Amino acid sequence: MNKWLILWMLTLPLTATAELYVTIIQGLGGTDQYADRFSEQTGKYTQALGALTNRNRIKTLNGEQATRLNILTHFQTLQKSVTANDRIALILIGHGSYDGHEYKFNIPGPDLTGTDIAAIMDAWPAKLQLLVVTSSASGAILKDLQNDARIVITATRSGNERNAPLFGAYFAAALQDPAADTDKNDTISAAEAYAYAERLTKDFYEGEGRLATEHSQLEGNRAEQFQLARLTPVRPGTASPELAQLEKQRRELDQAIAELRLRKDEFRDNDEYLIALQELILKLSEVEEQIEKLQQTDGNEAKAEEPTF
Repeated sequence: MNKWLILWMLTLPLTATAELYVTIIQGLGGTDQYADRFSEQTGKYTQALGALTNRNRIKTLNGEQATRLNILTHFQTLQKSVTANDRIALILIGHGSYDGHEYKFNIPGPDLTGTDIAAIMDAWPAKLQLLVVTSSASGAILKDLQNDARIVITATRSGNERNAPLFGAYFAAALQDPAADTDKNDTISAAEAYAYAERLTKDFYEGEGRLATEHSQLEGNRAEQFQLARLTPVRPGTASPELAQLEKQRRELDQAIAELRLRKDEFRDNDEYLIALQELILKLSEVEEQIEKLQQTDGNEAKAEEPTF
């Protein structure tokens, strides 16, 4: 890949970059305590991923909406929008079970099975897929879901670890904790969130002097290239059209950087790749600087408008 091709790539409209589609399924809690925990995790995913993609590409199914029929119908519709260049993530939050033959994710009515999940993901044309299942017994799906296009993260290593895991809460918390950002690039990748959650889960059991009843697993390549969160706060619903446009540009640059990292192997040498990456990062830095200035201006104007008594 020569320098002229690199320059051409960098002048392409940002809207041509791969899109990120996310589906979050929150299963049955069983008790109010678990239902509240699952809702909190769903909220963290929605907030974090909302900074990386348009909200209309994030679908959350919970409560009575999270039926097997609704889930399968949603993915049949989604198939029409997803392309091979897009990234797609499926996150399952809840309880699971395993009868020795089939994994089941607990939802209202008939459960979603491991066979269902495999069929859903096999139908996606996207070349980069992420599946996160934080339920008990979730490790039972690993053998049926592994392939070169897919990253699979489970809270347990097999279907025999049936206690409610702690891993899911830590994984969701990683998306808001700077401590999870080990490479200090202001984003949290699937690999970083996994390492954070794995470490805190292990620390909990060791701190309590208890034998661990869960052992999380990560299978697949490129987990470090799949971004799940941006740590820089984004002001939702801003009244400033200029700021809203800049935030849109930031999301698109995030997507462009993620796509470029996925295409790293297409470069003939590492220097060409680093030149292309640096150009995008510089553009992102300029946009973030403009956002910061506008946020400060808007904040000062808001204070000036406050009534005094």
